[in-house]
Amino acid sequence: MNCEIFKSEMHSWRNQSDAEGFEPLFRHLATCPNCNDIFRIMTSKDETIRQTIQIFPAPLYLEKKILAGLQHERAQRQSKRRLWKSWMLVPLLTSILAVLVVGSLSLFQQHRLENEIAGLLNRPPESQFISTNRQELLEWSSEVLKGSAELPPELNRVQFRGGTAVEFTHHKAVLLKMKNEQRASLLVVNGELTKRPGFDVIAETGGTASVWSDGHRTYVLLFKGSRGEMQGYMERMGISA
Repeated sequence: MNCEIFKSEMHSWRNQSDAEGFEPLFRHLATCPNCNDIFRIMTSKDETIRQTIQIFPAPLYLEKKILAGLQHERAQRQSKRRLWKSWMLVPLLTSILAVLVVGSLSLFQQHRLENEIAGLLNRPPESQFISTNRQELLEWSSEVLKGSAELPPELNRVQFRGGTAVEFTHHKAVLLKMKNEQRASLLVVNGELTKRPGFDVIAETGGTASVWSDGHRTYVLLFKGSRGEMQGYMERMGISA
């Protein structure tokens, strides 16, 4: 098993997981400093997410608090006609819980996105398909992704020198290395991982990344340099939202 497979195993690990089932992973971490660093960063971010989610009150506590406030209000207005029924709280509670759940899922997805971007920046895989012919490389990419070979218009000026098939947040993806900038790579993911308008810039210890989507696929420009250097490269290549 190589490092890429063990990186997938890392995403399955949780603090409550059965350690015996992950013995091969931990044996690998003991002998691979790079994977060990990635796993340490990943588990550290997991703990941050867990602590953030714990800030939210538990649904049962939230329900009791709302009901207690309603009871106090009724006691103050005994002479007035009842305007609320207990069942009318159900939509309110459902909406509040839905907001909390959606917020937590969004936070978790962003965490996973940043985690895997950090892994690619710190240890990019070797190219499986080497070619400076753009059309040839995009046709290979379409076979991996099982879809169109076309890229968005903002990437028309970009040339490539090789590519490799990877899995990113449980989606099929290809990592295309740029020909005219050795520090830059383009990750094309078969899935919409962000709905934010424009570019979402992520800074990591290994470099910087810019994430955007065309509504079908997600594109991640990985750059082993500062945010300013990445933006300068994007301007030269005509990459704009």
